[in-house]
Amino acid sequence: MPIAPGSLSVWFTVPTSIGVTVRPLLTVITPCLNAAATISDTLRSVAAATALLAEHGHQLEHWIIDGGSIDSTLEKACRHAERFPFCRIKEGVGGGVYRAMNVGLRLARGHFTHILNADDIIIDPKGYCALVRDGLNQRALILLSSIVYFRRPTYTLRHSWDVQPLPGDRNYWQGLLRSGLHYPHPGFFAQTDLYRTEGFDERYSLSADYKLMQSLLLRPDLAMRVSVCTSHLVGMAEGGATAGLAAILRGSRQLHAINRELGIRDSYWRRYPRKLWRRLQPFQPPVLAGRRLLPPASNQ
Repeated sequence: MPIAPGSLSVWFTVPTSIGVTVRPLLTVITPCLNAAATISDTLRSVAAATALLAEHGHQLEHWIIDGGSIDSTLEKACRHAERFPFCRIKEGVGGGVYRAMNVGLRLARGHFTHILNADDIIIDPKGYCALVRDGLNQRALILLSSIVYFRRPTYTLRHSWDVQPLPGDRNYWQGLLRSGLHYPHPGFFAQTDLYRTEGFDERYSLSADYKLMQSLLLRPDLAMRVSVCTSHLVGMAEGGATAGLAAILRGSRQLHAINRELGIRDSYWRRYPRKLWRRLQPFQPPVLAGRRLLPPASNQ
């Protein structure tokens, strides 16, 4: 699905105060460590989604799971939580990003859970909220969406990961999964009890998200409970733990082990070299003719 010019510009309307009094429809988990430069974007985008869900009678809770930040990450998060009671903070969670995600899953109370890293943003709050509302109405257990990748500090779009509608024959679809089809973790939502029970295998420091998603999507009893949104709902910042050459090589070895464990026939060299190739491409011009994904900082 191509990215239409101008379709991803987001001007967030953030409410003054929203709390959580009943079971939320959605829990958003944001693991962070020294993310002061980026977390304000993430917080603001979740607040915008929270306001839109509230218009439809639903609530959202946002857990910030901090791994021991020594910059101003916690200061910014605490200031935000004072203003928005739906946002809560768990400090001092060591052991890596997947440990933080597992801690967040144990704390989550929402019907669905979504993990949004501290340098990523919800770029289409209306579509994001519609996905979880529709998922509830359709009795879905897993939700999938397309995402875009952008580059800081310009918020310039680089490329997208487009999720296609699922074929009617889910046995055929799961055959594709066993041959290497996989989905972007920033576009993955799951019913919270299901997400928590599977959990992240912390042995895989770079690829535990891949294992969790493939493990759930390959379950025959869940095949008909998956809902897809082809729109780009989340923007993922380029870089991060899996961006460098050493991490790509280490991640490829982890994928090999996971694929063997799950019976996936895909070569583990197909995923990470594509990521490396994208990193080596020359910088592309903005898709949005100079427009940014986010409003100026003065509007925060």
